[in-house]
Amino acid sequence: MPHLLDSEYRYDRATGQLYYEAAGSGSPLGGRDIALAWVSDEDGACLMKHGLAEMVAQRAELIRAIDPSLTMVTIPHEVFSHPEAGPDVLEEINKCLSISGRVAGLEERLAEIAATHGVEISSRPGQDMPPETGTPEFH
Repeated sequence: MPHLLDSEYRYDRATGQLYYEAAGSGSPLGGRDIALAWVSDEDGACLMKHGLAEMVAQRAELIRAIDPSLTMVTIPHEVFSHPEAGPDVLEEINKCLSISGRVAGLEERLAEIAATHGVEISSRPGQDMPPETGTPEFH
């Protein structure tokens, strides 16, 4: 039986759907991007919000008004369908949910995953976004 505090993201290859599972139940997120937002200081980092990118972005605006150190990374849904990079990205996201402070190195680990599998993961909103779509590129 899962622990009530355990949570994770899961990608179903058969349907192409992303799910968030917590407290023993799952929620389909569909084909939408997800994001993680955290704050940092000299003692480390603290994950503040994760989930659907648009919802995290709204909360990030409020948090940034209080703490300008906030960093937000958006991961395009297309990343999860990549046969090698997708599972590695999901594993890293799930570790960030369960290991306090791990999120501080998320961007570096995503870059390593991208380099290892020869893909490009543009993750920070506002960087490498096509102006017509506002969606991070994934190659």
